[in-house]
Amino acid sequence: MLKERKGFTLIELLMVVAIISIIAAVAIPTILSTRGAALESKAKANLRTLSFAQTDYFAKYGEFTSWATLVGGDADGGKYLDSRWTAPFTEDGTIYAETEVGNAAGYEGSATLPNGTVLTIDETGKIT
Repeated sequence: MLKERKGFTLIELLMVVAIISIIAAVAIPTILSTRGAALESKAKANLRTLSFAQTDYFAKYGEFTSWATLVGGDADGGKYLDSRWTAPFTEDGTIYAETEVGNAAGYEGSATLPNGTVLTIDETGKIT
Protein backbone atom coordinates (compact mmCIF):
# COMPACT_ATOMS: atom_id res chain seq x y z
CA MET A 1 0.00 0.00 0.00
CA LEU A 2 1.28 3.48 -0.90
CA LYS A 3 1.78 6.10 1.76
CA GLU A 4 -0.17 9.31 1.48
CA ARG A 5 1.90 12.08 -0.04
CA LYS A 6 2.76 15.01 2.21
CA GLY A 7 4.41 18.03 0.61
CA PHE A 8 5.77 18.72 -2.84
CA THR A 9 8.33 16.89 -4.91
CA LEU A 10 11.55 18.58 -5.93
CA ILE A 11 10.37 18.73 -9.55
CA GLU A 12 7.18 20.54 -8.57
CA LEU A 13 9.14 23.12 -6.57
CA LEU A 14 11.59 23.67 -9.43
CA MET A 15 8.71 24.24 -11.85
CA VAL A 16 7.18 26.87 -9.56
CA VAL A 17 10.55 28.64 -9.22
CA ALA A 18 11.01 28.56 -13.01
CA ILE A 19 7.56 30.04 -13.64
CA ILE A 20 8.13 32.82 -11.09
CA SER A 21 11.53 33.57 -12.66
CA ILE A 22 9.99 33.90 -16.13
CA ILE A 23 7.27 36.23 -14.84
CA ALA A 24 9.87 38.36 -13.01
CA ALA A 25 12.09 38.54 -16.10
CA VAL A 26 9.18 39.98 -18.06
CA ALA A 27 7.76 42.29 -15.36
CA ILE A 28 10.88 43.92 -13.86
CA PRO A 29 12.06 45.78 -17.00
CA THR A 30 8.53 47.08 -17.54
CA ILE A 31 8.32 48.34 -13.96
CA LEU A 32 11.72 50.04 -14.20
CA SER A 33 10.90 51.80 -17.47
CA THR A 34 7.58 52.96 -16.06
CA ARG A 35 9.36 54.39 -13.00
CA GLY A 36 11.85 56.22 -15.25
CA ALA A 37 9.03 57.72 -17.31
CA ALA A 38 7.27 58.83 -14.12
CA LEU A 39 10.43 60.54 -12.83
CA GLU A 40 10.88 62.35 -16.15
CA SER A 41 7.25 63.46 -16.14
CA LYS A 42 7.58 64.79 -12.58
CA ALA A 43 10.79 66.64 -13.47
CA LYS A 44 9.07 68.29 -16.43
CA ALA A 45 6.16 69.33 -14.21
CA ASN A 46 8.57 70.84 -11.68
CA LEU A 47 10.39 72.74 -14.42
CA ARG A 48 7.04 74.07 -15.66
CA THR A 49 6.33 75.26 -12.10
CA LEU A 50 9.62 77.18 -12.25
CA SER A 51 8.65 78.63 -15.62
CA PHE A 52 5.25 79.79 -14.32
CA ALA A 53 6.89 81.43 -11.29
CA GLN A 54 9.43 83.23 -13.49
CA THR A 55 6.67 84.34 -15.88
CA ASP A 56 4.61 85.73 -12.99
CA TYR A 57 7.62 87.62 -11.68
CA PHE A 58 8.44 88.92 -15.17
CA ALA A 59 4.86 90.15 -15.64
CA LYS A 60 5.14 92.16 -12.43
CA TYR A 61 8.73 93.50 -12.70
CA GLY A 62 9.71 93.24 -16.37
CA GLU A 63 12.66 90.95 -15.70
CA PHE A 64 13.42 87.45 -14.53
CA THR A 65 15.03 86.75 -11.17
CA SER A 66 16.91 84.20 -9.10
CA TRP A 67 15.33 81.22 -7.43
CA ALA A 68 16.27 82.77 -4.08
CA THR A 69 14.02 85.77 -4.81
CA LEU A 70 11.22 83.52 -6.05
CA VAL A 71 11.43 81.54 -2.79
CA GLY A 72 12.16 84.38 -0.37
CA GLY A 73 9.69 86.83 -1.79
CA ASP A 74 9.76 89.98 -3.88
CA ALA A 75 9.69 93.61 -2.72
CA ASP A 76 5.97 93.31 -2.03
CA GLY A 77 6.40 90.08 -0.04
CA GLY A 78 5.01 87.86 -2.80
CA LYS A 79 6.44 84.34 -2.87
CA TYR A 80 6.42 82.45 -6.14
CA LEU A 81 7.99 79.10 -5.17
CA ASP A 82 8.01 77.02 -1.98
CA SER A 83 11.13 76.59 0.13
CA ARG A 84 12.30 73.35 -1.50
CA TRP A 85 13.40 75.44 -4.51
CA THR A 86 16.51 76.63 -2.69
CA ALA A 87 18.99 75.83 -5.46
CA PRO A 88 20.27 73.26 -5.95
CA PHE A 89 17.89 70.71 -4.47
CA THR A 90 17.22 67.01 -4.92
CA GLU A 91 13.85 65.30 -5.09
CA ASP A 92 13.34 61.60 -5.83
CA GLY A 93 16.94 61.37 -7.06
CA THR A 94 16.50 64.25 -9.53
CA ILE A 95 18.81 67.21 -9.02
CA TYR A 96 17.35 70.63 -9.84
CA ALA A 97 19.78 73.49 -10.40
CA GLU A 98 19.68 77.12 -11.43
CA THR A 99 22.02 77.02 -14.42
CA GLU A 100 21.55 80.68 -15.35
CA VAL A 101 20.36 83.18 -12.75
CA GLY A 102 17.42 85.22 -13.95
CA ASN A 103 18.03 88.70 -15.31
CA ALA A 104 16.43 91.07 -17.80
CA ALA A 105 17.28 88.74 -20.70
CA GLY A 106 16.24 85.36 -19.33
CA TYR A 107 16.88 82.43 -16.98
CA GLU A 108 17.67 78.74 -17.18
CA GLY A 109 17.01 75.84 -14.84
CA SER A 110 17.88 72.19 -15.17
CA ALA A 111 16.80 68.81 -13.85
CA THR A 112 19.30 65.95 -13.88
CA LEU A 113 17.49 62.61 -13.63
CA PRO A 114 19.01 59.57 -11.86
CA ASN A 115 19.67 57.94 -15.26
CA GLY A 116 21.81 60.95 -16.30
CA THR A 117 19.26 62.62 -18.57
CA VAL A 118 19.38 66.41 -18.26
CA LEU A 119 16.28 68.49 -18.92
CA THR A 120 16.50 72.28 -19.16
CA ILE A 121 13.97 75.07 -19.30
CA ASP A 122 14.53 78.74 -20.13
CA GLU A 123 12.56 81.94 -20.62
CA THR A 124 10.83 80.47 -23.67
CA GLY A 125 9.22 77.82 -21.46
CA LYS A 126 10.48 75.08 -23.76
CA ILE A 127 11.87 71.97 -22.05
CA THR A 128 14.81 70.41 -23.87
